[in-house]
Amino acid sequence: MELNKALALENFAQTVYRKCDCCKRVRDIYFRLNIRDAKTTSMLVGSLELCKECGYNIGDITKTEIQTERTLKEFSFD
Repeated sequence: MELNKALALENFAQTVYRKCDCCKRVRDIYFRLNIRDAKTTSMLVGSLELCKECGYNIGDITKTEIQTERTLKEFSFD
């Protein structure tokens, strides 16, 4: 079993202000950790909504590269 398939860390398109499922503090929520069945990795078992700090920590644990900023389109002014 590969850890990154069983634990998928995903960014929200827009942050949501609510309680982090990990640290229990009310903050902007940046990430959702989807937890899948360990044997098959095909069925969703549950999920956790995480603030920025907890998301980065889980990313370090699962060795997943994550970012809170995205470039939607790059412009070149020549």
